[in-house]
Amino acid sequence: MDKETLLHNIARTAYNIGFGGKKHFVTYDIYRVFPRLISILVTIIGVYQLSIWYKSVDNEGVKDFISISLIAVGIIGLVLDLLGDNKQEYNIVGKKMLRYFNELSDMYFEIKNQQGPINNWESYEQRRREIIDDVDQCSLSNQAIFTHWWTHIAFFKTMQSNWVIKELKLGFKDRYPIFHIETVIFLIIIVLLIVFIK
Repeated sequence: MDKETLLHNIARTAYNIGFGGKKHFVTYDIYRVFPRLISILVTIIGVYQLSIWYKSVDNEGVKDFISISLIAVGIIGLVLDLLGDNKQEYNIVGKKMLRYFNELSDMYFEIKNQQGPINNWESYEQRRREIIDDVDQCSLSNQAIFTHWWTHIAFFKTMQSNWVIKELKLGFKDRYPIFHIETVIFLIIIVLLIVFIK
């Protein structure tokens, strides 16, 4: 195996493992934080519904929409809380995967800085495969909804992943998938509909 192929394989593995580690952290955060945020939000809006300002709204459709939305958001909060029983496992696995990402990063730069051909490439390749096998055994497949969306932000904005981006030649569409843009457009449309419902 030549040096360039080995470097590319290490970067690809690091990308998959680093992204997976961040995905576990995002799931952990969703199960840990979102039920609390939802509870606070529902309580604040519920108190607002008891206020004079809310009672002065003449549009019953808006009032019904807010009430139905509160019920739906409350149910989502309950479901997230129930699904998050093993949330600590996501944190543990995420930490382990990020340690592997850092190990692969060290391995990548060690090989990249070597002059000439790699004589002991088999040991690097064997270690890379051992890491893959261990990650396959420890990773959790049941991720929270929208984790893929948030993981792109977490991986590309909060990690030292420039070496992976350069090695794998990841472009704009790889770092900002189309569903990010679609989601933003969808949210803008929803906000406009809510504002202009009369």
